[in-house]
Amino acid sequence: MKVKFSLYTLILISALAFLASCSNGYIKSGDREYENLSYSKAISKYEKALNGQPDNLDVKLKLASAHRQLNQSEQAEKYYREVADSIDLPMEDKLNYAQVLMKNNKYDEAKPYLQQYIDANPSDQLARDLLASTTSIKELKEDSLAYMLTPLPLDFTVSMFGPTLYDKGIVFAGETEITSAAATNPWTGYSFLDMFYIEKDGSGNWDIPTKFAPELNGRFHDGPATFNAAQDMIVYTRSAMKNEKKQLLNEKNENQFYLYQSEKVDGKWSDPAELPFNSTSYSVGHPSLSADGKTLYFSSNMPGGYGGSDIYKSSYDGTNWGEPINLGKTINTSGNEVFPYVSKKGKLYFSSQGHQTLGGLDIFMSENRSGIWSAPVNLAYPMNSSQDDFAIAINDNDTTGYISSNRSGVDMIYEYTQVPPTFVVEGIASLKANTLPIDGVVITLINLTDGDSARVTTGKDGKFRFNLLPSKSYVLKGNKEGYFKVSESFQTGNKPEEKTINLKFDIDEIVESDSGTGSGNPADGSGTASKTYDIGEVFYDYDKSEIRTDAKPILDKLVKLLNDNPKINIEIQSHSDSRGSTGYNQGLSNRRAASVLNYLTSKGIAKTRLQSKGFGESQPVNKCVDGVECSDAEHQKNRRTEFIVLRENKL
Repeated sequence: MKVKFSLYTLILISALAFLASCSNGYIKSGDREYENLSYSKAISKYEKALNGQPDNLDVKLKLASAHRQLNQSEQAEKYYREVADSIDLPMEDKLNYAQVLMKNNKYDEAKPYLQQYIDANPSDQLARDLLASTTSIKELKEDSLAYMLTPLPLDFTVSMFGPTLYDKGIVFAGETEITSAAATNPWTGYSFLDMFYIEKDGSGNWDIPTKFAPELNGRFHDGPATFNAAQDMIVYTRSAMKNEKKQLLNEKNENQFYLYQSEKVDGKWSDPAELPFNSTSYSVGHPSLSADGKTLYFSSNMPGGYGGSDIYKSSYDGTNWGEPINLGKTINTSGNEVFPYVSKKGKLYFSSQGHQTLGGLDIFMSENRSGIWSAPVNLAYPMNSSQDDFAIAINDNDTTGYISSNRSGVDMIYEYTQVPPTFVVEGIASLKANTLPIDGVVITLINLTDGDSARVTTGKDGKFRFNLLPSKSYVLKGNKEGYFKVSESFQTGNKPEEKTINLKFDIDEIVESDSGTGSGNPADGSGTASKTYDIGEVFYDYDKSEIRTDAKPILDKLVKLLNDNPKINIEIQSHSDSRGSTGYNQGLSNRRAASVLNYLTSKGIAKTRLQSKGFGESQPVNKCVDGVECSDAEHQKNRRTEFIVLRENKL
């Protein structure tokens, strides 16, 4: 047995040694691919290495970084988390991990990593801006029904971004499945970027995209582009070339990009020519021509900026380009500002990771007022998301257009339609007992006509606000754990004077009965403490227990409350005044409580959720007991119907 055991042990050790040896080989191979920016290939090698070394934290950190470079934030988070759970992350990786968490909507988790990085790097403005962004998320994420986004189909390309208006459709940059090894972009494993054209058919559906001006597409990356108003001049981004076969790379082994210009003469595009401010020392790209064609806006990481890539402009007189001018610190930050776009109205749109964002790149808008750029405004959700959102293009009608986003996990173009916020609903969620505002109430607006929905969470002021569409039916719901759910239905008309609908949600805290029995709150202090909820003034005819017509609207509110809160059971409690004998009042209150129960069941409330109990004159809310002279109004306060929440149906 000892011989066999030793043999098995030897085989096992040999196998483990072989796996470790293979893993080391995969790690070295993965490192080479990573250094060459072949991130998709590097990931494949590192994953194989983990088969033999599943606890190798260094490999996991490299996997996290490679996935982050490919904008695969969920996969990146997985590996960053595994490393962070075992060791203290290197400082630079804390910043990277925080940005990944923000892209995955995990803003609170990102905060401590950002703070740790700032503590070690107090002068890093980008990290400070990112931390500030985590506190403004609520406002930026408020859903708006005023924009509707529809993705363009990926029928031919595997990704698409950077739309620009051309002819009857758009020209965009896209990549496709590889057709040959020579045409493979090592960064992604797909093709290099080419320019494509797509338009809608007669039925309003998008056609299959075709390559735009193949004579302008080079060996490596081409696009995105911009056109003058006559559409006979194009300026577009293109890979900088070291020679005819090799791209120009910077000291970080990253691609360099140039801007090229071409004119259409007799229906043919001229040979592309470099713009004069291209340089081997930095990149220029993402061009956008103003409506008059006299100013080109673009992004560059040229020296002298504010950090990362900045937005610049260059004047054009029809022949010569002026020296690039940085748009200044109002627009540019220590982070990246990219993909500028100037609308026909002269508004500047651009994407930034340095201004307060939802995570990744967000689209901002600024206006030039007497030569001064206004503070950029975040377009907010749904135009922006926690992922990268960039490269907007606006149609002539100014209410529709296109944006690019990788919110689905891959770069896609979304067609958007802006619906003017003709109608507004606004209000406050407050505590019913004292009208103080309540924070943390989830307010959901549902468009019953179209099926759309929007959601916000109230802050300390309890306020909420939604844009609405005309001629629609809506329901507004309020929900916070430990409180009764509330809802309100309403409709919007077509009259312009009915633009604002004001609602107030009075919300009551749920307090369950300690005993599960309706012992109530007697005036003498006896009994088990529980909270009773006043239904309202339910009037009965003298010496009667039937529900009167004028009491039904009051009870219908209770029906609505029970429908809004299907998990609660209640006990209906009826009380009488002290006039009449004790025994008679007890029986009368029993019958009245039972009448309320029967009314609720007739409205569809399950009887298993209800109990009824009469208390007669035993629990007055004032001094009006036997022998005390009181007015009719004082006696009326004791003739009341209430309910308590029972424990049986656990919330």
